[in-house]
Amino acid sequence: MNQSLKKPSYKVNLIRQHCICESNYHKLQKLLPDLSQQDEYTLLVSHCMHQGRMHFQVQNRARYTTTLRITFEADWSQWLALPTMQVRLYHDASMAEVISVQKLRYFEPVYTYPNDKMLLPDEKEQLNRFLSEWLNFCFSSGHVHQKII
Repeated sequence: MNQSLKKPSYKVNLIRQHCICESNYHKLQKLLPDLSQQDEYTLLVSHCMHQGRMHFQVQNRARYTTTLRITFEADWSQWLALPTMQVRLYHDASMAEVISVQKLRYFEPVYTYPNDKMLLPDEKEQLNRFLSEWLNFCFSSGHVHQKII
C-alpha cells in the first residue's frame, strides 16, 4: 500500500477530552444539585410520544470522588438497547469520566483498530461524548420525577 494513502494513526486530544469531562461534571452538578447529600435520583425524559427514565445512583463516595451508576429505561428500548454506565466524578478537578459501560471497564486512551473487542481508536472520548449528549437530552426533555432519600 502506498504510504501517502495510509490513514494517520489516532492521537489523543487531551484538551478536547478534558473539556468534555469538565462539561459533563458541571452538567451533572446542575442536574443533580443535592448530589453530595442524596444517593438516588430518577429523571423522567420524553421525546415525542415516548417516555423514558434515567436513574442515577451513588455507588461510592470518597474524599475527592463520587462514583455514579446511571441506568436508562424507556419504552423505545425494544428496538434500541440502552446502556448502563458508571461515571466517576473527580471533585478536585471538576471532571466526570465514564469508567464502565455494560461489562466493559477501564478504557485505554487509544486502541489499535481493528481489535478483539472492536472498540474504536477513540472509544474513551466517544463514551464521554455520549454521556454529554444524554445529559443534554435530560436538560432539553427531562425533569426530576422523584427524589429518593
